[in-house]
Amino acid sequence: MSKPYSVELRERAVAAVVENGLPHAEVVRLFSVSWASLKRWLLKRRSGQSLAPKIYRPGPRGAFSTPEAQTALAAQLQADPDGRLIDHCQRWQAHSGQAVSVATLHRARRALDWTHKKKAHGQRTRRSRTGSLAPSARRLKAQRAGLRR
Repeated sequence: MSKPYSVELRERAVAAVVENGLPHAEVVRLFSVSWASLKRWLLKRRSGQSLAPKIYRPGPRGAFSTPEAQTALAAQLQADPDGRLIDHCQRWQAHSGQAVSVATLHRARRALDWTHKKKAHGQRTRRSRTGSLAPSARRLKAQRAGLRR
């Protein structure tokens, strides 16, 4: 997010229009501000409001924004590495009292570099000690090659 214009710049731009009678187009060009900003500042001045920028407060903190929460999540994942995300969400709510969505837990898990690789057809393709593919992988490779022809 960009920084707001300073109060001094706002006051000088408004004073150039009100006190010096400069046209709006010239003030916009002179101070390098947008037409909408100048109009908004003039409206605020006419209604007696301050020209100071609004103070925005940050939103709520994330469920896993603290190191303690990340450590607790890592411990929970270590305890059940093959658990489903929905089950981990339910455990997290029971443990901390804070409900989290599956997407939030997935992002937090990725931030911890925790991967959960699914195994294809119940087994992973492994290379034998000789360096060639396992028999099941050879069959699969041959089937794919046959489909490409």
